[in-house]
Amino acid sequence: MSAVSAMLAGVSGLVVAVTPTPSPSATGAAATSLGSPGITGFVVTFVLAVALIGLFLSLTRHLRIVDRRSRQREEQDEADASAPGAEEGVVPPAPAADDGAGSDEAGSDGAGDAGAGPR
Repeated sequence: MSAVSAMLAGVSGLVVAVTPTPSPSATGAAATSLGSPGITGFVVTFVLAVALIGLFLSLTRHLRIVDRRSRQREEQDEADASAPGAEEGVVPPAPAADDGAGSDEAGSDGAGDAGAGPR
């Protein structure tokens, strides 16, 4: 039995030698002198959080406006496409503002077609 107890004593000594005991780590003077951020750090963090929440709410509002305008534009395009007489790619001509169509100014001077023709 003495051989077994000697072997156990040797193994337990080896385990104790391998396992280091905890010791406090060395701390520098800079780590202990800084302390906590205090009230200034809290105020800066709080103001930053409030600003970000305001930014996110503004972004959400603008994205909803863009989405609503996009849906309105799509509905208008669908309504224009389904209008009677509308063909794909054909746009009816718009009357020019200065062509005198529908106005009585062309025949009101009594000259008739005197001003018409090449110059």
